[in-house]
Amino acid sequence: MSLVPQVLRSLKNLPPFPMVAQRALLLLNKPEVSIQELVEVVKFDPAVTANILRISNSAYFGLRREIHSLHQALLLLGTQELLKIIIASGATRLFSAPTPGYFTERQGLWRHSVSCALMVDLLSREISLPDQATGFTAGLMHDIGKVVLSLFVEQKFHEIMEVVEKEGVPFQAAEKIILGVDHAEMGGEMARMWDFPDRLRLAITYHHLDKPEAYTDDLTLLVYLGDILTMMFGQDLGADGLAYTGYPEVLRHFHLREKNLQKILLQFGSAWDEAQVFFGLMGNQDGVQCANRG
Repeated sequence: MSLVPQVLRSLKNLPPFPMVAQRALLLLNKPEVSIQELVEVVKFDPAVTANILRISNSAYFGLRREIHSLHQALLLLGTQELLKIIIASGATRLFSAPTPGYFTERQGLWRHSVSCALMVDLLSREISLPDQATGFTAGLMHDIGKVVLSLFVEQKFHEIMEVVEKEGVPFQAAEKIILGVDHAEMGGEMARMWDFPDRLRLAITYHHLDKPEAYTDDLTLLVYLGDILTMMFGQDLGADGLAYTGYPEVLRHFHLREKNLQKILLQFGSAWDEAQVFFGLMGNQDGVQCANRG
């Protein structure tokens, strides 16, 4: 029996997306963002401003001078980096709850989401895409549907795994069969409720490339690839292993070869080490991902 009515009812308890991050998301649609626009977004939120200064002075950015003001941070880091910080600061609280349906570790979903965001960011740089903040944000938010669906997956986990094993389908497809909805669709619905930009909502909804619409935007393909590479480079590949539809085609689409992936892997290792402090992820050094299901 489909659990869709129960799942949709659970969305009534969905907290609002943090206002500062929401306003920053709207700026992703603009071809150019001025420093003053970013100042206006964050200046009345002292917690986010403090976080920007803390992160700006971290080893992650490696700046040679200490940053003391919001305006100075904007000037030295630039708008794309500051958009990432603002959105990540707002998203942190949404990922704070454990998701036992998918991860055995409390911070597992946040760790995977940050890892994917970093991977998409590195891929964007490798193929010289200019709008890196949008890619980073899509990578960060791609699995947000798991926040809501985790409880239902935990309850039906054995049934979902039985479908995976008997029918040879990915975990996400088995979710759809058993629950009537999968985490990507749920994430897309959450993005709609939060008024996310359309490109971001579609990247979340189609990041498994299971619909023709997924192939119409490079952002969705990039998130798909970042998600796969994160799992391939991690120690735990998850319940669906390496059965990824379309992987070689997406590599060819972006003209990426093995040497490019080796370069990204090296960059990812150091970026992850630095980002653990950046995102408050210290404490588990046993790999980026922990028992990721789907």
